[in-house]
Amino acid sequence: MSRKIIIITDDKNVGDRCSVILNDYEYDIFCAYSWEKVTQYVEENVFDLVILSETFFTLSGISVFQKLREITPTISGILLVESSDFVLVSEAVNIGIGRICKKPIIPDELIDYVQAMLNIVDIRDEITRMKMLLPLYELGERFIVAEDEQAIYSELVSTVFTVIDVSSVSVMTLDEDTNTLKIVAERGLNSEIVRKAEIKLGEKIAGKVFLSRRPVILNRQSQHLSPFVNMLKRKDLAAAISFPMIRKGLVFGVLNVSQVRDGVEFSDSDIEMLSILSGQATLALENIRTIKEREENSRIRALFEQYVSPDLTGLLMKQGHNPMELGSVQVLTVLFADIRNFTLLVQHLNPDLMRSFLNSFFDLFANIIFSYKGMLDKFMGDGALVIFGAPAIIAEPDTVAVKAAQQIILEFEKIRLRWEKKSNVFSQIGLGIGISRGRMFLGNVGSSRRMDYTVIGTDVNIAQRLASETFSGQILITDRVYENLTDTSFVVAEPSRTLKGMEHKTTMYSINELSH
Repeated sequence: MSRKIIIITDDKNVGDRCSVILNDYEYDIFCAYSWEKVTQYVEENVFDLVILSETFFTLSGISVFQKLREITPTISGILLVESSDFVLVSEAVNIGIGRICKKPIIPDELIDYVQAMLNIVDIRDEITRMKMLLPLYELGERFIVAEDEQAIYSELVSTVFTVIDVSSVSVMTLDEDTNTLKIVAERGLNSEIVRKAEIKLGEKIAGKVFLSRRPVILNRQSQHLSPFVNMLKRKDLAAAISFPMIRKGLVFGVLNVSQVRDGVEFSDSDIEMLSILSGQATLALENIRTIKEREENSRIRALFEQYVSPDLTGLLMKQGHNPMELGSVQVLTVLFADIRNFTLLVQHLNPDLMRSFLNSFFDLFANIIFSYKGMLDKFMGDGALVIFGAPAIIAEPDTVAVKAAQQIILEFEKIRLRWEKKSNVFSQIGLGIGISRGRMFLGNVGSSRRMDYTVIGTDVNIAQRLASETFSGQILITDRVYENLTDTSFVVAEPSRTLKGMEHKTTMYSINELSH
């Protein structure tokens, strides 16, 4: 990497000779023969090394080096002298000049001195870099074990407070309820300021930085013309930075640092350090959110697969929404299956045998419902409620519901015959199914402690009442279901009747499943 070297002397011959000697090396050489040139160069460049004469017009080389150190604290020096005076050498070494080179200048000697001083610069830079990397490495380790976002914000402000050596630091994030920025972690701030801090987007420095996604650096002493200077409400602040925490286009929050010590100003290097620290923090935040999202998706998938098939669950989740958060009034078809004469089983079978029978039936029932893309709302002792048409939209849900009901009746009879061999009581049971269609609410219902994803509506009750009116092996449907069937050749009209709990008579039909 190119190194910048400035040669300061009032003797052009000396400057030209140094330039010629160093010309074959990858150095950027600047010769200054006036103080105006010196100040111009140091304002425009960062120098690693200065070669300066023992005297520079009315100034001594030592005093010139001291002035340069005030501007560039890390600069190294080589002093060109006429003779190696002990007092002069001691004074030069005490202020940080690393080498004394006697005139006339010997090329190899000057080259050796320059290379030695730049090697020292490299070592010093490496030590500085390691000192900076160590807290970054430790911060990364703490981020890895952080269990939540708050822990990451707290670690970030503590590290910034120490590494950049600021008076105060805070992280503000967006409160979605109020749409304002609030402090979530801080060091060095008054508790009252923290409690009251609430910034609208686009207002004050942090609010503008959040929307613009660009950092703002403000030094009160040297940036009095900045449009942001009047936004430094605290008169004791000497400098401040507001830095947007961004990753992959997402703004996580705003990192604010401030300094009250007079004469201290922030620079681009501070912005760069904040960028590195913020980058680590946003990466950790992204990882935590990704892990939580995966955990939530796994939880939702496991929960929703109790209602619909795994394939259908995956399809619904790929649409970009949480199926369990769906809630609306829709026109749907509901199927209610009821085991007839179930009381006999309860009276004559022991609980273990009863549970085994119900498990085999409900397992078969669920497989059939899932194959027809229905939603299994719930099992209720001797019955089951199913929805067709949501959350998966299917063509002709009434026809699909009837076909599913027919298959359920047939498969139930097979199970009943197998279990009849274990107990004669199974010869007296059967399955009845009611199907209805109408407007109903589908979504989560319950309390904060217990939610149930279900349907509510008159036609839900009608389907249950129809099932209770059936004889074993019968399927009853309402007129709205009948009107939507593509084939009614196997449908038989039944006498209208007033179902339990209903005010008016219900028009119904039965399905002859054996003729279809």
